[in-house]
Amino acid sequence: MTAPTTPPAGSYTRESAKCMGPYTVCTEPALYLSAVEFSDIPEMVRILNINQDVYNGSALFQYPYLEAHAQDRVQKAHETVSAIGINTHWAMRTTPHGPLIGWAHLHFDHYDEKHPQPVHPDTGIPLVVADIGYWLSPEHTGKGFAARVGRYLVEDIAMKDMGCDIVRAVSYVENWPSRKVAERSGMELELASKSILIPKLGVMRDICTYAVHKDPATKSIIKLDYDY
Repeated sequence: MTAPTTPPAGSYTRESAKCMGPYTVCTEPALYLSAVEFSDIPEMVRILNINQDVYNGSALFQYPYLEAHAQDRVQKAHETVSAIGINTHWAMRTTPHGPLIGWAHLHFDHYDEKHPQPVHPDTGIPLVVADIGYWLSPEHTGKGFAARVGRYLVEDIAMKDMGCDIVRAVSYVENWPSRKVAERSGMELELASKSILIPKLGVMRDICTYAVHKDPATKSIIKLDYDY
């Protein structure tokens, strides 16, 4: 396995970074979130090759899922910690430091001249906005884990710990299991359908978005630009 690259000098360390966990999502049954590690790679590869469910439900994941894919994903998670001092990628585990059974992540929206940062319609204060995503091993479905993680990620990590004002999740329109998880996570349908290009497939697919707004006054702010 290729060794991870060394973070730049003066960057944040994993010991000083925020939101590393472990977080206790629930105890009956037991479920925890803690930062993904390079030691999780073999289990990621094993789980993501059990079937094609994650590949079919995601715009980004490949199948077969190779060690190189996992290495790149975990490397980027570690680089985010090093760059901003906040962990945004977690492994689902049934013990605080046990084997990975699933994945959860949060991505802060990035802005430029073409995509300016949204502001509160009443106060004009810039808003902190993020998207979340997750996948779960088929060996652990049917236990409510995905919805519990989704709700915990929104309420306890994104909004409470990170100060997000809006949190969103994206699904293919026809992916009803994913949409149900978003709903059980406390999200409401924000955008019913939008056709976007999925590069790994080379075709247009219809997506929908769900969202939670800390302040109902921001519900008029709808994200329309999604680029994979």
